[in-house]
Amino acid sequence: MKMNDRIEMIIKEVQEKGRVRVSDLSERLGCSEVTIRNDIRRLDAQGVIKKTHGGAEKKDQGLHVQFVPGEYYLHAEYKKKIAERAYEFIGNGDSIMIDDSTTCCYLAQCIKDHTEKELTVVTNSLYVAAELSSAKHIQVHILGGAILSNPASAMGNITAEGAMQYHVNKLFTGINGIDLKVGLTSTDSMHAEVKRIMIGRANETYVLADHTKFGSGNLFTVCTMKDIKCIITDSEISRETISLSKKLQIAMEIVA
Repeated sequence: MKMNDRIEMIIKEVQEKGRVRVSDLSERLGCSEVTIRNDIRRLDAQGVIKKTHGGAEKKDQGLHVQFVPGEYYLHAEYKKKIAERAYEFIGNGDSIMIDDSTTCCYLAQCIKDHTEKELTVVTNSLYVAAELSSAKHIQVHILGGAILSNPASAMGNITAEGAMQYHVNKLFTGINGIDLKVGLTSTDSMHAEVKRIMIGRANETYVLADHTKFGSGNLFTVCTMKDIKCIITDSEISRETISLSKKLQIAMEIVA
């Protein structure tokens, strides 16, 4: 069974039963107990479920938004490192905007875990809002709109109008694709429009994107690279892309 399918089943079992045992999951999913323990440990670290002695249980503190397995867990090791580096760009007292990208979900976890910075966070992501809802050092503003299931976020004209009401120090956003000569691109026109407005409402925009997003052109252009303060990516990015970014004078942070 593939990891994403296994993760989906574990989350489903925990949500439906409230509490599960490693031995039962191992038998049900046809994999070793070591594998199940590693999966539970990973999900516990991500705040999705709570690890217990011999198993796992449903989290019952604060708001909770369940992920649709897939994109969130894809390249997770890169996304975590990118999020950790992005957190370093946030200053105490900053007002920031965070979009609904999966990498930004990891950033929300970093913000929650590090309590030394008091922040105001504006987001259209239900996960980000839920993750930060119980954090006493964070003031959360959530944008309204039509709710999408994957990712769990608000989207549409109301979301765009809501974003227009704010002005923040920094925006942290993910993206479907990056063409260094063209700019940021999206597969969806409304997503592109909301991101475009968010970029316009921030003094600085930081793009959180793993190496797979480069060279990927999509139908809708969000903005040019001149609108971006910095791209934060992982070390698997190609030498050609690094060379081109230097030639075009595009700021890039590469995490090992």
